Amino acid sequence: MLTLWNMSYFLFFISLSLFGQENPKIELIQGPKSLESYEHQFKGCLENSECDQVMGLQLTRWNDLINKVKQDKIDYPRKSQYLELFRSKYGIPVEFYTYQKSQLGHKPLLFNSPCKSHNKEGQEKVLKGISFVKSVSKDRAVIWRDQTQIEVPMGELLLAQPVIVYSGDKPTTYQLPIGDQPLFIKNNELYVLKDEDDFFYILKISSKGDWKIENLDMTRLSGWEEKRSDAICPKDPKESHPKVFEVEFCKNIWDEDLKKTVIVKMHLGCLI
Repeated sequence: MLTLWNMSYFLFFISLSLFGQENPKIELIQGPKSLESYEHQFKGCLENSECDQVMGLQLTRWNDLINKVKQDKIDYPRKSQYLELFRSKYGIPVEFYTYQKSQLGHKPLLFNSPCKSHNKEGQEKVLKGISFVKSVSKDRAVIWRDQTQIEVPMGELLLAQPVIVYSGDKPTTYQLPIGDQPLFIKNNELYVLKDEDDFFYILKISSKGDWKIENLDMTRLSGWEEKRSDAICPKDPKESHPKVFEVEFCKNIWDEDLKKTVIVKMHLGCLI
C-alpha cells in the first residue's frame, strides 16, 4: 500500500515522465546582447545565459524537485533517494568548460567565462556550460537532453575538472564538475558536497566515472571539513590537463579506509 509521501512522489515522477514526452517548439537564441541582468525569455533559463526552451524545461523540473524535497517532512535518506532517482533518469545540472560549437551537439546552457585567458581576441572563446549529466569518465560524459541520452566525448565539447588523488604507488585521476572539491574519500570514491539553493546533498564519484547521489550522515560534515587543509602539490612531470585550467591547488583530504589524509590536486580556470 502506498503511503501518502510515496503517492506524492509517485505522482511527481509520473508528471515528469509526461512532461518529458511533450514535443515543445524549440527556439534557439543567440545569447544575451549585454551583460546586464534581465529575466530570460524562456522559463527556467538562467539570466545572461544562452539557453533554449528544452534546457529551460529541464531546469524547471529539477528546481521543482529541489523545492519539493526541501519542503517535504521526510527523512534525509528518502530525500537522497528521490534525487538519485532523478539523476539516474535525467542527470543533474553541473558546470564544465566548453566552446560555442557545442551548440551543434548536446547544446548546453552557456555563460561567458570570467577568465581573461578564455576571452582572448583572435582565439576561440572558452565558455562555461551547464548540462544534465549522469556520469563523466576520462573518455566520455553521459548527458540527458530532450528525451535523449547522449554520449559526449571528453575534450573539445566538454572539459571537466581533473582531480588527482595521490594515494598509493600511482595517482588516480577523477573527472569532476568545475568548482567542486571532494569532502572525503572512501572505497576509492570521492564524496562531494553539493549545494542547490541551500539544499545540500552528496554526490559520490568513482575513478571509472560512475556517479551516485548518496545518503550520508550530515552531522559528520564538520568533522570531515576540519580534516581538510592546504597542501603543497607534488611535482609530476607526467601529468597533463586541459589548457583551460590554468591554476592548480592541493589539499589534504581524509581517506576513510586509510584513516589518514591524502593529497588531492584540483584545478581552476583562473583566479578571479
